[in-house]
Amino acid sequence: MGSIWGERLRLSLFGESHGPGVGMVLDGLPAGIPVDLERVRAFLDRRAPGRDPWSTPRKETDQPEILSGLYQGRTTGTPLAALIRNADTRSADYARLAATPRPGHADRAGAVRYGGFADPRGGGHFSGRLTAPLTLAGALCREGLRPLGIRVVGHAAAIAGIADDPLFPDAGDMGRPAVDPEAWPGGRFPAILEAAGAAMEAAIGAARAAGDSVGGRVEAAVLGLPEGIGDPMFGGVESRAASLLYGIPGVKAVGFGLAEGFADVRGSFANDAFHDTPQGLRPRTNHNGG
Repeated sequence: MGSIWGERLRLSLFGESHGPGVGMVLDGLPAGIPVDLERVRAFLDRRAPGRDPWSTPRKETDQPEILSGLYQGRTTGTPLAALIRNADTRSADYARLAATPRPGHADRAGAVRYGGFADPRGGGHFSGRLTAPLTLAGALCREGLRPLGIRVVGHAAAIAGIADDPLFPDAGDMGRPAVDPEAWPGGRFPAILEAAGAAMEAAIGAARAAGDSVGGRVEAAVLGLPEGIGDPMFGGVESRAASLLYGIPGVKAVGFGLAEGFADVRGSFANDAFHDTPQGLRPRTNHNGG
């Protein structure tokens, strides 16, 4: 089932870009997790369209309606279902897609896959609109990880060839990012360097004015993850994370540690030796991204 992911924690996405709404069901969340809905909504606001010059002009409030699985501010342990209603659809803009599919989109593939019965408006179920419930699922999972001391941080590492400072300038201490993204002082743009963020924003605006777009890279890290997480082979942390990340339509490459840079170094450099610390054994360099 292409829109269902996971084993212990199962995520199911539903809806189309121009249907009544999009949503998700999370099955397997432990009972009793405290959920701060204001924090969840603030997290969703970072993804919501139509609020910044670099986002899609479509305007949506992206306010989630929790249908089940949450009672008096805590998870019940039963499936948590939520709906995000669509409002700014403008379906007439997509009337020509049946005859003229867009390059780089799933218009043609969806029409063939479902024999012409798929909803083509705005990309249907293949739309980037489905990243809204995906973001909601991530926000809810972050609520469960917070009491465990596990945090996820990230930033725009590069856009249109404009680079930001790395999250970890000292590769030997990946436990401490240079700047805590949750405490960045200014700038609307998710960059460590305010000047880099401004230049990225300008590049996006210039491409939009030319009827084009630009690509970029995101750098992210999970802090506080316990050792030994994951299962052999196909169930490792990297395997599972990659499968989720590739579920985002615009993601075309995923790397860990040095990523493709491993092809240019010797094993003695790539492999991380361990050393004793007050917290136990830790990799000395973290070139593998652990």
